[in-house]
Amino acid sequence: MQQRLQKKQLNKSPDLKAKVKPEASLEYLPSLVSMLRLVILPFFIYSFLSGLTLLGYSLFLFAVISDFADGYFAKKLQVTSRFGAYYDATVDAVFIITMFGVFFVSGYYPYWVLLLILFMYAQFAITSFSLEVIYDPVGKYYGSLLYGAIGLTLLFSGQAFYNFVTLTLVAVSAASFFSRLSYCLYSGKNKKDSVKR
Repeated sequence: MQQRLQKKQLNKSPDLKAKVKPEASLEYLPSLVSMLRLVILPFFIYSFLSGLTLLGYSLFLFAVISDFADGYFAKKLQVTSRFGAYYDATVDAVFIITMFGVFFVSGYYPYWVLLLILFMYAQFAITSFSLEVIYDPVGKYYGSLLYGAIGLTLLFSGQAFYNFVTLTLVAVSAASFFSRLSYCLYSGKNKKDSVKR
């Protein structure tokens, strides 16, 4: 009833249309969708360690879909925020790092792969707190690559395959790190040059 009344008021007054925010419950929908990945994480780990393959695949597919859905809802509802972006990236980091920790304990990957991923997320967090947006064409897709590595690790087995995933992660991590570093150095040099003039 209240929603109908609001719609009638909006139709009568175009000024009110711009002032109405999304309902409070919808405003937090993207963050709630992100949180679902953390909720399913223990069940995903249990299914992986217990050999419940179909359940593990289903939970992983849900996690991937939720990763795309939270961004979609934030844009569609026009509730994007810096907090939401960092929250989503933090949830992704927790999910991915935890799963690679499980893979390490299971003997799939060496410990330093987990350290590499931790380093990459740490440098992303540190450089992302700068006032300007850092253009990193490789790092933009780094989380997706890691989700892909988790999915492929669930689907395939064998040391040759794990070595391939490890080499791919090292190459993409290096490319992302140097891309971010060169952008930071280049933008810093341009700032100094503009100050000298």
